[in-house]
Amino acid sequence: MTGALTEIFKDFIMLNSGEKIYPEEIEAAYIKVAPIKEMCVFTVSGMRGVRESNFLWAVIQPDLDNFREFNEVNLRFVLQERFDNASKLLPFYKRIKGFTIALEDMPHNLFGKLQRRAVKAIYEPRVIAGLEGALPVLGKLSADDLLLTKSEDGKKILGCLKSHSDLSRPIILEDSLELDLGIDSLGRIELALCLELAFGADIKDEAISRAFSVKDLILEITDALKTAKVISSEDQGISLGPDFWKESLRVPPKKENLEMLELSAGYFAWLFRFILTAINCLILKLFFSVKEEGAKNVPEEGAYILYANHTSFLDGPAINACLPRRPVFQIFYFVFGPYFFRPFLKFRVLRNLLKMGRVISFDYSTHFLESLRSCYFVLQHGKGLCYFPEGVRSSDGKIGEFKKGLGVLAKVTGAKLVPVAIEGAHEAWASTEKYPRFRPIRVRFGTPFLPEDLEKEGLAMGAQNSYEAICVAARKALIELKNK
Repeated sequence: MTGALTEIFKDFIMLNSGEKIYPEEIEAAYIKVAPIKEMCVFTVSGMRGVRESNFLWAVIQPDLDNFREFNEVNLRFVLQERFDNASKLLPFYKRIKGFTIALEDMPHNLFGKLQRRAVKAIYEPRVIAGLEGALPVLGKLSADDLLLTKSEDGKKILGCLKSHSDLSRPIILEDSLELDLGIDSLGRIELALCLELAFGADIKDEAISRAFSVKDLILEITDALKTAKVISSEDQGISLGPDFWKESLRVPPKKENLEMLELSAGYFAWLFRFILTAINCLILKLFFSVKEEGAKNVPEEGAYILYANHTSFLDGPAINACLPRRPVFQIFYFVFGPYFFRPFLKFRVLRNLLKMGRVISFDYSTHFLESLRSCYFVLQHGKGLCYFPEGVRSSDGKIGEFKKGLGVLAKVTGAKLVPVAIEGAHEAWASTEKYPRFRPIRVRFGTPFLPEDLEKEGLAMGAQNSYEAICVAARKALIELKNK
């Protein structure tokens, strides 16, 4: 942002150019598109070591009930995507440059009005220092909180959390599982097994997926233990050692998930996919002039994973339109489910359509392990899988960091990895746009890689483990393919 900003906390922020920026107006624009309980916009000075720099920043208290409703645990990813959408509708000088997520309440006066000066005093030093997560605790714990940390259940839970985080300081109840402890979606799966082994009980996914802070987790697990059954025989043999993911994925998917996996195509399933593919190809070629390069690199037999950059709703359809005839009828699609497919799963007819379309629906909290087991199952049966390892659509068209799931599936199954560079989809229908535009799309299929080759390359690049190594090297290969 050009020019210095002077903060006027009563009503507005004044730019040196004389333009007024009203914090409440900006907050309303972002709250309209994102699950936010409360938001406070202010200016931050001295960012990135530049004393004269001034940025619009926001402290956000998410609406956690909304996240729980859609089984979403990745607060930052969801908010970033929604904020990118909102920013496109605002003049550049009204766009926030970043945000801090706060799980605790922000200070208010006696009349319930947000105290912006107090919020800035608390968070500005943390923003400048690059800190996020729980605020330092002042004073002693309440009697109830002390009871949580000193109880036998609380000690076991804190012990599991400590073993799954790199936090050097003691864990406190206010710590965020995501922001302070760095426990992502796959980390929650590992944490779930650690807790089940610690208590010898089958703890439901919902008890862990609903927790965003350490205190949430202790309360949810304590409540879940009241009705928990003894840990299942399949999971009793799983350990938290190096073979954790191999042992976890070898457990067959539950019956209802197996019923959604159609390995052999019946006549109606084949006809449905033929019609769907034909319509998809017609639309993509007519309106987006989709073209393919290197389609011969897609294996016709054996397990393989097509992994692609993700910037648009059109990515999956574009890949489908460019696949050779045999693979297009064999491949499964790993698709984020809560916003798109959850309503369909209530109706048997629509469930059958998704089954014939070979869609494996997933979300990042409940049932994520089951979705990965479904992916493992189809790969073990020699099928293909279309996978977007970034996890979310990129708002700027650049290739983001890969999630560990790609490395886990590749390492455990030994499936070949085929990079797919999609160009033009971001311009045709970016994640920040409401409607598509007619822009040409090109899909380029790269040479397949073996997981062990990518693992060696990734470890040489400094990766900490085999799964991360595969992801690092696979991302490098995709970037090189896209830049050709």
